[in-house]
Amino acid sequence: MKQFFILSAALVLISLGACKKDPAIDKDIKDPAVPPPVATPLDFGKVSITFNNMAGAENLALNTGNYINANGDSFTVSVFRYYISNIVLTKDDGTTYKQHESYHLVNTSNGITHTLELDSVPPGTYTGITFLLGVDSARNTSGPQLGALDPVLGMFWDWNQGYIFMMMEGKSPSSTSYNNFLSFHLGGFTVPYNCIRKITPTFGADNLVVSKDHTSKIGIKTDILKMFSTPNKIRFAFTSEAMGGAVGVSIADNCVNMFSVTSIEN
Repeated sequence: MKQFFILSAALVLISLGACKKDPAIDKDIKDPAVPPPVATPLDFGKVSITFNNMAGAENLALNTGNYINANGDSFTVSVFRYYISNIVLTKDDGTTYKQHESYHLVNTSNGITHTLELDSVPPGTYTGITFLLGVDSARNTSGPQLGALDPVLGMFWDWNQGYIFMMMEGKSPSSTSYNNFLSFHLGGFTVPYNCIRKITPTFGADNLVVSKDHTSKIGIKTDILKMFSTPNKIRFAFTSEAMGGAVGVSIADNCVNMFSVTSIEN
């Protein structure tokens, strides 16, 4: 009888040993109770985009700089502001990063606004960038808002309940307006007076490389002279002001050519 109990105990131990998991076999089986790893800020990179407001090869100087447009009209600039929105970076594999809440007001008189910061950008090689000049229709129909879209920043039409996408004011001896004034306020998002423009400046031979816990940089030139040149040459003697409308559309078409990538730092 004693031998029977000893034999039974031995069989139980052998059976338990046979049921034990082989780590070599189960090494790839994950416990479903363990959640997947959560990405942290260090898993992403950052991209800063600096808009350099210029007139040809010169830095744009408000009130003091004197410039010549494509028609040969001289002019000065007192105000130059514009909205950049809906920024998208495209990877070499075709996937994209889209910035959340992507609305920025670049104001020449405020240097802090010239550089935009994109956080939580997935690491990789990026070959292109697109953005809108202006504010998309969804935000235009949402009334006054906060942040970069706050009406106190002077880029909202109370009378029209919509945003001004680009504002340029100044003077020119060629202008027939009162006191030789120039005033171009571009806005509107409905046909035929839609002034929103998609901008796709090329990276050229360079790519933007984003790596973890690092800030890569893009420099973009905004050339105000292009605002009055191609494809529609603006003559200040005939066109010295616009509040959206057909003239605004013509100038918005020119603005597509205003932006060019001048530097990439990885």
